[in-house]
This record gives sequence, C-alpha cells and structure tokens, in this order.
Amino acid sequence: MSERITDPIKVQSKHGEYSIELQGNIIRLDGKGVVTKALFKLYHEDVKKLALPLGGQPWGFLISVKGVGILTPDAEHALIESVRMRKQYGMQACAFVTTHADIPALVKSQFERVYKAASIACYFCDCESEALSWLATLDCFLETD
Repeated sequence: MSERITDPIKVQSKHGEYSIELQGNIIRLDGKGVVTKALFKLYHEDVKKLALPLGGQPWGFLISVKGVGILTPDAEHALIESVRMRKQYGMQACAFVTTHADIPALVKSQFERVYKAASIACYFCDCESEALSWLATLDCFLETD
C-alpha cells in the first residue's frame, strides 16, 4: 500500500483545471473547463495516487463542476475505462454538484453516459450537503476531526 497524500493536488492547463483531495473515504474534486485527453491523463494518475492507499476499502467520489465542465470525446472514452478501474480500487459511486456548471443538463448527460457504461452509480444534485448525504448512504464520509 502506498503512502496517503494529505494535501490537495492542483492542476491547471490551457483548457481546464482541477483540485483533488482525499478526505475520509471520499475523493473530492473541483473541476472547471474542458477536459482534454492530456488533462485527463494527469487526473487519472492523481486519482490512483489518492485511491491506492485506501487498499481496496470502499470509497466515494464527490465532484463539483464549474464552468463548461465537459469532456472531449477521447477523454470521455478514457474516463469510462478509468471508472471501471476505480471500481477495482473500491470506488462505490460518484455524486456530482452541477449548480455552477454553465450547462448543468449537458454535464449530467455526458457523465450519466460515462457512469452507465462503467456500471457504477452516480447522483446529480445542486449542493454539496445533498451529495454528501447520498454518499453517506453508501458508507462514504468526510473526515471529522
């Protein structure tokens, strides 16, 4: 098992950016912009860095989408494969907060397609507290100090 990363990982590119961190057994991502295949490759490796130290224990994903928040077609295909792999690492489900997305319906449509293809549950809502409540039904919680 690898060492657990405690500080947020932040990445910016020409087209998009994200900040990702593990809190409790939830990986939190704030994403903005368009996800290209190049940005996706960085993101995929960062998710692995956070998930592998959990040793296969169940965990959830919480994604807050801001701005455009969509994937290019090649990044979408790569995400399907990535989500399938995450299931093997213990991922239970993903909750999306889309309130700050430019076109929430477009974001929802694309990510529903991805998660359906990967056979993993996803949930879309307007606020983080609602997303966390849903993840809690799957035994996924933020750390409490």
